[in-house]
Amino acid sequence: YVIPRLMESKLFMKSMREYRPPPGALVVWYLGQNGFILKSGAGLLIGIDLYLTNSCGSIHTELPYRMDRQLPVFVEPEDLDIDVFITTHSHQDHADPETIARMDKSTCTFVGPFDSCRVYRECRVPLTSLRSIHPGETLELGRSVTVQASFALPTDNTDLNHTGVLLRFEDGTTFFNTGDTAYSEVLAALLPTDVDICAICVNGGFHNLSACEAARIVQAIRPRVVIPNHYDMMINNIGSPDMLRVAMDLIGSTATFHLMRYFEPWIYKRVDIGFCA
Repeated sequence: YVIPRLMESKLFMKSMREYRPPPGALVVWYLGQNGFILKSGAGLLIGIDLYLTNSCGSIHTELPYRMDRQLPVFVEPEDLDIDVFITTHSHQDHADPETIARMDKSTCTFVGPFDSCRVYRECRVPLTSLRSIHPGETLELGRSVTVQASFALPTDNTDLNHTGVLLRFEDGTTFFNTGDTAYSEVLAALLPTDVDICAICVNGGFHNLSACEAARIVQAIRPRVVIPNHYDMMINNIGSPDMLRVAMDLIGSTATFHLMRYFEPWIYKRVDIGFCA
């Protein structure tokens, strides 16, 4: 692995479950690829695209390149203890059947577009815990937290139901995750604007946004903070997140670039028209 496992699985999960965000703050943990866990003062633990196995490397052995993970498994699926499990689409590194099958599904709500819901059903998620969402649709997650699906451009024909997700928390803080998306000149016009935080894919492989394309999207949608992701997991699908920083500088973006650290909580707090991070 390129980094060691800095915390044992159960301990890391316990630290997130018991973490108390400061008043008016959003706490974000990054678990590699497009995986995030978020917690606000409302107390919900919300996971996005949690890939917690090496199933891509184990299953796709027929490919001429390796898809093994180069990051440790941050939380074993059996130890995962979250309230909401969101997937942006059904690709295995986003809606991982092994992660979903092994985790405790008894108290979690599962949210995703059409084909993600197929994966949920195949992994025996109770129908009462499953909530389908489509671009433009908003769902309440409880305690004044909502999720809205946004448009994303499919990257291949195995899933034509890609989405991004916009989370709005009780104090108005917004967290937008692009999911996997290919680039188009009209893409930015179809995405949320003026969000607090935008997590955006930058790897450029498999038709995802490149760093330069991601910078154009950032310039158009005007987030306060930009977090690069989807550059670090697969041993043959990696990139430099700093290329997004360079591309943003070249294009004149005023958004703040923030590189997440593994295992560490990042605290975001709005302060008037500025923010503390």
